[in-house]
Amino acid sequence: MNIIARAAIYIYDGSPMSPIFPAKPGKPADETGAYLSAIAEKLMHSDASRTTCVEPGSAQEELLRRFGYTPFGEAADALMRGMDESMQALEIPRSGFDMVIFSFDKDNDPHLCVAYLPYRRAMVHQADVEDDAVMTQILEHGFVLPLAGSKAFSGFVVNLSSGDIRLRDTAVLTNVGNRMLFSEALFAMAQTRTTKEAVKVISEMIEQAAPPEMTEQEIKPAVKRAMAKSIEEKGVIDVQDVAQEVFRSDPEREAIIEQVSRQMQEEAIEPVIPVENKRVMTQLAKLKIKTDNGISISLPRTLADDENSFAVVNNDDGTISIIISRVQELKTE
Repeated sequence: MNIIARAAIYIYDGSPMSPIFPAKPGKPADETGAYLSAIAEKLMHSDASRTTCVEPGSAQEELLRRFGYTPFGEAADALMRGMDESMQALEIPRSGFDMVIFSFDKDNDPHLCVAYLPYRRAMVHQADVEDDAVMTQILEHGFVLPLAGSKAFSGFVVNLSSGDIRLRDTAVLTNVGNRMLFSEALFAMAQTRTTKEAVKVISEMIEQAAPPEMTEQEIKPAVKRAMAKSIEEKGVIDVQDVAQEVFRSDPEREAIIEQVSRQMQEEAIEPVIPVENKRVMTQLAKLKIKTDNGISISLPRTLADDENSFAVVNNDDGTISIIISRVQELKTE
């Protein structure tokens, strides 16, 4: 089903007509709608996406607000002209890409997507008829848009009811150095972390707060297990719950959790981390082990938590043994 209500495509192909603004937006064809829907999904759920918002009172905030009370075409043109002026002022190259702006409803809220689609180089064939003879050749073509699942494009999806933004950005060269295209060059957006970055920082903070007698082999799987449990129960990573779970049997638990809270404030980490990314959940559901002699093991968290199936043993001579039990079949690949 084509959920895209209206779309406006702005072409920066380097031709004498460029940039080419549409006379009016319209509902895209089903194939185009599917392509745009896939782009919006990628922007919202990519590993590299983060939740943010435009700075209150900024000119860009007003441009986005206009989609709530003016016709879509008028609001889209105003937004694109504002971005175009910024690109000119910052001397960002204005060729080799399309900029698409489209609207759709999600969970009964109006949403807007703005996506930057850089052209990629491709080889295409061409057939010409000369003197009743067919001539064929292969040519380089520079106006092929990336696939919907590509990492090449960037952009954002904004919930027009709440103002929340899911952003997947890219760096561009400007006359004041490298800047992130949407969050720094074209908009004023709050600095936040991607879910993947937040998970990494939280893991490091809890590991640093752990008592010395808690080994790395114990702390890392415990943190993953606690994060996965928080997601299963609440749909988010509640950092305090994670710390409570990891240190639940430690007599100094409250002091350790207080240390984690102080570190969170210093690092500007939100106490609750939303998890829109399925890949993050998949990663937390697995335990990876690497040894100093080149062995690498990846196993499901449920198996790693089963003491009858998996165990890490500290030997008297200082070495470590890994025991995997109850295996019914072994395959060599």
